[in-house]
Amino acid sequence: MKRSVAETDVPGGWCEREIVVGDRAFRLISPTDPDSLLQDLEEPAKGAPEHFVDPYWAKIWPAAPLLAAAVLRSTILPGPKVLELGCGSGLAGIAALAAGLDVTFSDYVPLAVELAKENAARNGFPGVAGMVLDWREPKAERFPLILGADVTYDRTHFPSLLGVVDAMLAAGGEAWFGEAGRGPAEEFVRRALDRGWLVSRFDANDQPVNDYILGRFQRIVLRRA
Repeated sequence: MKRSVAETDVPGGWCEREIVVGDRAFRLISPTDPDSLLQDLEEPAKGAPEHFVDPYWAKIWPAAPLLAAAVLRSTILPGPKVLELGCGSGLAGIAALAAGLDVTFSDYVPLAVELAKENAARNGFPGVAGMVLDWREPKAERFPLILGADVTYDRTHFPSLLGVVDAMLAAGGEAWFGEAGRGPAEEFVRRALDRGWLVSRFDANDQPVNDYILGRFQRIVLRRA
């Protein structure tokens, strides 16, 4: 019998949370105290598992429910195949599953991929695909829609993040990034424009926006020129 993700030891253990997105409620398991993982980062040289070395998967970050809501509201979604980057608990991808799309969860951390798949199964979507993905080493598979919630916070990751989108976004597709209003996101947009991407930005109500306001959610959409 396959071992549940919740049987993996993490500080504080696991809990189930209800996340309300629009008129839907999703039940997700996640670490009870994700901040304890973030405060006690393990050194890679110590041979710790990836989920302790890179623990950002453990938290349901603020842009994820808003990106999930945008997915559920959209009447026209590129698809049917979707790749969620840095899936963590998998909320945005689960919203895409609820919208009828075929989702592959991906993360650098193998435990996060298994967590997203288990959360999908808990919400009525068993057997979803997962992929352990290092953005520096993109796969050959291409997807019409790529989703990423709260993955544009670290400037050092922008070259590999834009590289994996360039490599894995299908022709005519779109990449949607949910951004909670952190400062580095403006640089992400500039770098995307410099690389020739068409960039659109929308607020939490799907209205186009031009000005970036710290602390305010935006959905950044990349398309090929």
